[in-house]
Amino acid sequence: MSEFDWTTHPEAEALVHDVLGDACRRSPSLAAFADRLAAETSTHLIDWADHLVAPVAEGDLVAAGFAPSELPGGPWRHPGAQLPALVPSAGPDAVALRVDAVAAFAEIQGAHGPVLGSPLSELRLVEVLEDRGVRLLGAERRSWAAGVEPAERSAVEVAASVEARDRWARRDRHAEGAEGMGRAVEAAARMVGLVGTDLATAYAMEGERAYWQRRNRAGQLQHARQERMGMGWGNQDHHTFRSSRAAFAELMACFRTLGFAARERFYAGEEAGWGAQVLEQPGAGVVVFADVDLEAAERDLDFAAAPLPPSERMSTVGVWCALHGESVLSAGMHHLEGQFDFDRLRDDLGRDGVGFMPPFSDMAHLRQCFTQAEMWPVEPARVRALVDAGHLPRERAEAFLRDGAPGSHLENLARGGGFKGFNQHNVSKTMRATDPRRYRAPAPAAAP
Repeated sequence: MSEFDWTTHPEAEALVHDVLGDACRRSPSLAAFADRLAAETSTHLIDWADHLVAPVAEGDLVAAGFAPSELPGGPWRHPGAQLPALVPSAGPDAVALRVDAVAAFAEIQGAHGPVLGSPLSELRLVEVLEDRGVRLLGAERRSWAAGVEPAERSAVEVAASVEARDRWARRDRHAEGAEGMGRAVEAAARMVGLVGTDLATAYAMEGERAYWQRRNRAGQLQHARQERMGMGWGNQDHHTFRSSRAAFAELMACFRTLGFAARERFYAGEEAGWGAQVLEQPGAGVVVFADVDLEAAERDLDFAAAPLPPSERMSTVGVWCALHGESVLSAGMHHLEGQFDFDRLRDDLGRDGVGFMPPFSDMAHLRQCFTQAEMWPVEPARVRALVDAGHLPRERAEAFLRDGAPGSHLENLARGGGFKGFNQHNVSKTMRATDPRRYRAPAPAAAP
């Protein structure tokens, strides 16, 4: 069996739910906060949990599949499940939620205690409430190297972090082809030289989320809902980048430079003509989907390691990149996926006019669907090039020039059983549905 044949871990998830449930029963303040999260952000408390401190017996942790670590603070983590870390302790108990900025979280929650840990460091913590022996903490997590202890960095190191973050943000995203990809790899290498792989990855993904969000209304609306509670994108699940075949080797080089390792590969079928490499940077706790057009004969190719030769065929991903550019350059991510209360998010964002595509995963352990695509203006030269090469019918080209072409999405996801993987089925259907040549934007809702 492959090490990436992910399974559910109901015993581990039950242990986490028991810890959270006990904390909420003992602390009315924490229970009220969880109710606010559900009502105001369409999320569950567990969607944000970074680590939990509780009097859990080590025998129970072992039985549920958790393993001890040598990290500061001694957290136990589950190697095969997507669940928060557990820290056995005689007290006081703590529920630490992953947020983008602990200072903002503390201010919005009306907390006045100190922020522990240096700015832009691996881990910063702040306590926002204490009620009946239960503490609620904000955790600004950029690396697991710090374990569950706040990280202190010197003024020189903080300055290096500022420089590293700026290098990614200020690279020329609008340089095309080999030049643009080369600059991305160079920026990644310089960041790693300044701060190491974990922090470099964290800063790069923070920048990618911000860039994507500026071009995606659903993301803007949901981020605003989450920011009203000071949470940011602490519930992010993974980031999806699309790449042309010509640029894919350089995209893989960029991610390898940042410390990502290849996980499972996807092949969507000959008809869909698409594949994806899943990559994980475990230190930073970041997962990436990298999509690219594939030929049928390449289904067993390790395309994360071998450059892809030119192809006369252009499928979903290739057309999207030809219209908008490379994801790591001018286009930005195809989608950001967050963990949510699946049905509630559709209802709540629906009231703000956000439409959703049909689910492409609807199982007990994994539910997924996209918002309707954000329609982006396209450059006439890009459209003409696709028409001239025979990859785009003229009637679709005219529609793109008039109405824009499908760009990015927000993805709605709910996990169960600690399932860490993705749906290896139905991907052909999903990719066909998001092919710009097939996608049909919904008609505007009638005025009431």
